[in-house]
Amino acid sequence: MQRDSNDVCISRRNALRAVSGVAVGTALAGCSDDDTESQEGIGGNGNGNGNGVGAGQVLNVTFPDDPENFDPHLTTINTAQRVLENVVEGLFRLNADLEPEPLLATDYEISDDETEYTISLKEGVQFHEPIGDEMTAADVVYTFERVMDPDVGSPRAANFTRVDSVEAVDEYTVRFDLEEPFAPMLTAFAESVEIIPEGAADEVDLQEHPVGTGPFSFVDWTVNQGVEIEAFDDYHVDGVPALESVEFDIVPEPAARLTALEVGDTHLLESVPFQDIEDVSGSSETEVATQTGLFNQGYWFNGDEAPFDDARVRRAVSHAIDRDAIIQGVLFGHGEPVHYPIPPTSEWENTIDPGPVPSQDIDHALELLDDAGVDPESVETSIKVSRTPGPGADAATLIQGHLSELGFDVEVVELDFSTWLDEVWVDNDYEMAIGSWSGRVDPDGWYYRQYHSEGAWNHWAYENDRVDELLEEGRSETDPDARADIYGEIESIVQEEVPMTYLYFDDESVGYRSEVEGYELEISNPTSFHNVTIDN
Repeated sequence: MQRDSNDVCISRRNALRAVSGVAVGTALAGCSDDDTESQEGIGGNGNGNGNGVGAGQVLNVTFPDDPENFDPHLTTINTAQRVLENVVEGLFRLNADLEPEPLLATDYEISDDETEYTISLKEGVQFHEPIGDEMTAADVVYTFERVMDPDVGSPRAANFTRVDSVEAVDEYTVRFDLEEPFAPMLTAFAESVEIIPEGAADEVDLQEHPVGTGPFSFVDWTVNQGVEIEAFDDYHVDGVPALESVEFDIVPEPAARLTALEVGDTHLLESVPFQDIEDVSGSSETEVATQTGLFNQGYWFNGDEAPFDDARVRRAVSHAIDRDAIIQGVLFGHGEPVHYPIPPTSEWENTIDPGPVPSQDIDHALELLDDAGVDPESVETSIKVSRTPGPGADAATLIQGHLSELGFDVEVVELDFSTWLDEVWVDNDYEMAIGSWSGRVDPDGWYYRQYHSEGAWNHWAYENDRVDELLEEGRSETDPDARADIYGEIESIVQEEVPMTYLYFDDESVGYRSEVEGYELEISNPTSFHNVTIDN
């Protein structure tokens, strides 16, 4: 149940928040039956007591923001997804190599024309309370019909526009019939949709209490304070989880989060401040796992607002930005500069070939503005940015300086995350903005929702008939080389028209105490605690 943050509750979570205020001021379950199988990536590690749960082991995790919404089919909030990856599960998951592999599925068949996917389900999988039934094909059908229902408004629906029907063949088999092939279908299963019980949205408020099949079940959410999940005794993988529970504490101040890790008030800290990574990794009491991630920082233009309704102005701004300076000055070297959405860790970066990242070129930017008939001294504009998560506000301050070299008068408007969501994401009330994207592993996830004229995440009023046509072709084409050519043409168009641009991919950096064992950083599931234990 969600409680209001004004409720009186004497707990470790509230104590940590009280201490965090001082720090800022001074420093600035189970198992299932014995015949269940271990699955690669989430297999049991043999720790804990007889049923796989470490007796009394509570993992404390510190996050910067409130999750806002736990509905797995609606939320786009990073902190919510970090909790949910321990609570809900899909038919497939992305493994450490970012390849889809079965999770709640056991096997699948694809028809020769690639328009029919028949999926066999794992038997004996139980849902959490308050529903608690065994998962069957009916639950899968309900889940996908909910995601695809326009009245629900799921941002995941864009991945399944070609699904004509979802049918239960029998109790443990489900069939997806497609109107035409959809190349990233298995990846979409792994990235997009977690299975919930039939009728769950009518029985519980999923925004406040998600119900799934994961190794941990949801216990409590106190707004702006924290979240608790506990080991699920009937989890379908033997020996998982090894912890009794996980408590996620919401501590907005970076210095307070870091202090909590250093003094042992928290076991694990997602997103160690970039300037502190070396110090944390050099301590005998803490460790840092880092890897170039899937999250990129985007720079947005409102194409309905002058002067950003002119592509030449947008290109000028992109050329004025010194991305290398942002990498060094904001990320302290822990990131990769980009002007495109393709993760540096992806093999598609080589096949799509987006070209070299442009260096800052003020002279060329001024030429573009002159060609557009725009006097840079007359431009008064703003950059809206959220204070958290990530260092977007610091990047905005640097870019303010870059654009001043053109003559722009730029105001940086720092907002709390909820206000940023309302003004920028929902209302499109901005001129320029900085926003972080949850990365995907297939090109369709980088381009379709952002650049299609009807894309769910097209917040820049971008329309191009040729791009729409290519995006549809990219979904149908199954040959990797042909798809690379398609997305290469898309990239060449959007680099010319610049409806938005990109700044960098930053490193995922998770800090944890040395007594935390079994944690491995997977960039698609960075806070998955299936195999974690605490060495007391």
